Formats: sequence, structure tokens, C-alpha cells
Amino acid sequence: MLHLNVFGPYFGMPDASPFCMKGLFLLKMSGLPHKVEKMNFRKAPKGKAPYLLDGDKTIADSHFIMRHLEMKHDADFSGGYNNEELATGWAVARMLEEHLYFLMINYRWLNDENFRKGPAQFFADAPALLRPLISRVVRSKVRKTQNLQGLGRHSAQEILALAKGDVDAVQILLGEKPFFLGEKACGIDATVCSFLWSSALSYFNSPLGDYIRSKPLLMAYLQRMATKYFPDYKVG
Repeated sequence: MLHLNVFGPYFGMPDASPFCMKGLFLLKMSGLPHKVEKMNFRKAPKGKAPYLLDGDKTIADSHFIMRHLEMKHDADFSGGYNNEELATGWAVARMLEEHLYFLMINYRWLNDENFRKGPAQFFADAPALLRPLISRVVRSKVRKTQNLQGLGRHSAQEILALAKGDVDAVQILLGEKPFFLGEKACGIDATVCSFLWSSALSYFNSPLGDYIRSKPLLMAYLQRMATKYFPDYKVG
């Protein structure tokens, strides 16, 4: 039995993290028997989620989880698409995971209202007297990471312009297709849906979310994926 360790449901989504969402999608797509469990930072080999327990092996990071499922369990996430199509998927995945993700985090963690009703929940299990301190420390680390990565140095208008560019690129490549590369869902859909769904949440006050929700093609795609793999959830 495979054990996928994630943060757990938050904000009306199957998981608070788009990387964990990606892992959940991949396990569902694989059809392999598995259990979903709440992660433990002390057991996370890279100090983050998701991570997969497979017998005596622990595999960290959604990308390497995907490769492990392919190599050890013969999971096929290619969808039968050709190498050029899969290369497009790889490039889009890197754009969403290494660029749009940081823009989404900016809205969640560095906006005071969004932080109070969102990420602050992650510290609910900490002793009451320590919660404010822990929140400040972690939030400070997020701000520092944003600045080191570079996106945190931009103005609000510039951040939104960059985010819109990512969203527009995904919509152009998706077009009228039911799934990102064509008629069949595949591994890239796990990434595209996870990161756009997380960014589109109306739970948070975000011009990025407003922008995605204004795109009927994207919203129809996200709901199609949610209905297929997470029928108890509604996107938006």
C-alpha cells in the first residue's frame, strides 16, 4: 500500500498546497491502491510535502513521486501523447511550479487579510502563546524567500501582469481541448489543474483569482478535472 503524506483539506480544496494536490491527482490517475495521510515535518525528508511512503522507501517532491510511480509501478502519465506535446507540458509545469506558484504565495501569505483567514490556520495546533511568534517567523521567511526569488521585489501591478501572462499562456495552449494536451487527461493535467485551481480560489481576496475566474474556458477545464477526480469539490 502506498501512503501519500500531504497537508490535508483547507479552503474548500482537497489540499492547501498545489504540490500536494498534484500528488493526489497523480495517485488517482495511476489507479494504484493508496492511502492519504497528514504529513509530519519531522519525517519529511526535505522538510516539505508531499512525500510518498512505499515500503521502506520515502520519496519526496511531487515530480519524483511521479517518476517513482512510473518506474516502479508502471504508471503511465504520458496519455499517449508524442514527445513534442509532452515537452510542452514539461515547460508549462516548470512555469507554473517555479513562477506562478510564488505569485500565488505572495497573495496568500503577504496580504494581511488573506494570511489571517488562510495560512494562519496552519499554526492552530501550536500553543496559543507561541502562535503569534511562530506566525511572524514563518511569514518573515516567506517574505525573504519572495525577495530572494525576485518576484517579491515587484510592485502589485507588476506581479499581477506577470501572473496574467502565465494564465494567458495556459489558456492559449489549452484552447478548446477537454484536457491540456487533448482528449485524454495525463500527468501535465495534474500540475495545470492543481496550480490554477489553487490560484483561482474565491476564498482569498486576490486579483489573480479574479482573473482566472473570469476565463470560462479555464474554469470549465478546472471543473472538468475536479469532477473527474474529486467529485465532491467545486472549483471557484
